[in-house]
This record gives sequence, structure tokens and C-alpha cells, in this order.
Amino acid sequence: MRRIALSFLEDVQFKDFVSAAAYHAPDLIEGVDIPFLLQRLFAVKPEALDIMDYDIVFAELDSSNLRGRVKARVKVKLLLDESIREKEFILYFDRDSVDDPWYMKLEDSLRELSPDSTKAN
Repeated sequence: MRRIALSFLEDVQFKDFVSAAAYHAPDLIEGVDIPFLLQRLFAVKPEALDIMDYDIVFAELDSSNLRGRVKARVKVKLLLDESIREKEFILYFDRDSVDDPWYMKLEDSLRELSPDSTKAN
């Protein structure tokens, strides 16, 4: 998962969103909107974002070895005002069996949560 996360971040750094989407399950690739999710995370359009550096903070598996998460730290420069920010986020992964490949769940990782109107807050 560390290797996949690093490769994904490199694709995002070079704005290769087609390659970055390929880390998702085949049936989800077409629906992954990485530029939109980056804009939600950093509050600027991806073309105004310069990813300067990134590293993996930790990677861990659950007891089934079918779910995992990787915490990443990204240092970015916002080109509009030249400010530098650091963000940490967690990328979630899953697979169907221990012999299957890992697939990222970027939507779950980066999309902001909306409250469930059927539940008390």
C-alpha cells in the first residue's frame, strides 16, 4: 500500500489524473474525479496547486488483511498567493482476498462528509 500511495501521489504531483484514477477498482475508474477532490481538499483549482513534497506517515492493515489505510503528508504551494501549506490525509484501500490487488477508495478518503439527515447529530 505504501508503494501504491507513493505512486499515486507522484501521478497527482504531475497532474496525470488518468494514471492516478487507475489505482481504483476497474468499475470505479471512470467515475473518479481527482481534480474535484483535490479542489475540495486544498480549496483551489488543481492547476493553481504545486505539490512540492509528500511522504507517507504510516500504513496499516486491519485484522482481516483486506482493508488498509495509508496516512500521507503533502506540502503544497498555492500559486495564486505563493503561500505554502501542509495537509495530512488518509488514503483507504481494500481488496476482496489476500491474493487480490489493493484498490484505493479515494472518494471515501478525500470527500467531505455530509450529515445523515436520518440520524441525530
